[in-house]
Amino acid sequence: MRNMVYLLGGQGSQYFGMASSLYQDNAEFRRSMDRLDAVCTGRGERSVVDYLYGSGRGLSDPCDDLALSNAAILMVEYSLSEVLRAEGLRPDVLVGSSLGEFSAMAIAGYVPVEAALGFVIEMAHLLEGRLRPGGMVAVLGDPRLYEELPVLHQHTEVASVNHDGHFVLSGETAGLRIATEALKERGLITVSLPVHFAFHSSALDGLRDPITELAASLTFDATSDPASARPLLISSTSTDVVKGWHAEDCWTTLRRPIAFTRALSAVPGAAEAHYVDLTPSSTLAAIMKTSHPDLRTYPVITPFGTEPARLRTLRAETL
Repeated sequence: MRNMVYLLGGQGSQYFGMASSLYQDNAEFRRSMDRLDAVCTGRGERSVVDYLYGSGRGLSDPCDDLALSNAAILMVEYSLSEVLRAEGLRPDVLVGSSLGEFSAMAIAGYVPVEAALGFVIEMAHLLEGRLRPGGMVAVLGDPRLYEELPVLHQHTEVASVNHDGHFVLSGETAGLRIATEALKERGLITVSLPVHFAFHSSALDGLRDPITELAASLTFDATSDPASARPLLISSTSTDVVKGWHAEDCWTTLRRPIAFTRALSAVPGAAEAHYVDLTPSSTLAAIMKTSHPDLRTYPVITPFGTEPARLRTLRAETL
């Protein structure tokens, strides 16, 4: 039997209206989103549902409020997993990338979803109050350019290497601007992510202690019930199976570069598995189409409202 692998991505994948067709038409998805939204508003936060689906915001508007977008990504990924669960799909493996590692822990039941949601919100408030303005830029080009062009390693750091033609730079605002201009002069395509901070870079180094202190509030339940074995967790920063989780691991998740495609090598039976991308813009499935074109990938959420049709395809090919 083929393993079912869920892919969970993080910041940079969000946009206003993401999964709106599911929220409108799928009762399970809407029920989960509304329940988690009540957790947010109960903490004194703004409604994430109103933020995502309220009038006056379009696809081209930046969905970049860190606390709300952190919450939105986790809520959408978790709620989609609830839809799949209700339809009889269960993951054998979850591969988390950056913020998606917290979604993965919640979906697998290692951390209560309410606790994971509260944590990513509090983490956002912590970072917003202490980090200098910065950002992240995706580059459609060979990652070796980073070493070949001094302007890149003088002003930025590599936050992620996705495959031979795609990597992500992280840095403060002025440095990113210089690096982006240099890349454009060489005819390369760059895409600024809807992120205002330099995640997965040395910009976070001064926050190691407060981040690990905050992470200590999360309790990772590694106990296993043989009658309902939990799925494996694989981290895209350690590129290995997560066998336990400590506050220091949270720091690693935020600070180390992401190596998503390398992490896939830790998936048992990788060549025969089904890979379902729960990320809001299906970015991980898109990466795999280039890095692992022979693997079976299933993007679900797109900006075009095609989620119901994609879910039908997923059911037909995996159940």
